[in-house]
Amino acid sequence: MSIKIRMRGKSKGGVAEIKALIKHPMESGARMNKATGKPYPAKYIDMVEISVNGTKAIDAQWSGAVSANPYMAVKVKANAGDEVKVSLKDNTGATGEDSIKLK
Repeated sequence: MSIKIRMRGKSKGGVAEIKALIKHPMESGARMNKATGKPYPAKYIDMVEISVNGTKAIDAQWSGAVSANPYMAVKVKANAGDEVKVSLKDNTGATGEDSIKLK
């Protein structure tokens, strides 16, 4: 399964603000199904990596404490025309990736 990412980014003065909306259920594994009495299986993003022109700029570890369909906004050193790529992996092995060229 692929994790879907929608991204935008703009550079100003050598600093780019990258905004990403990620479609993912982010289930912690602690919530119970009322009908069956069993917990919903854990499914959450545990690795986020942002790179600029192939060079890693941000490496983050997330957990089940992040809300469903998370929104992320970060600032990185980048100029107009640079390529920014966001890569994700969840605890079940699903991955997602998207990239943009900055304006």
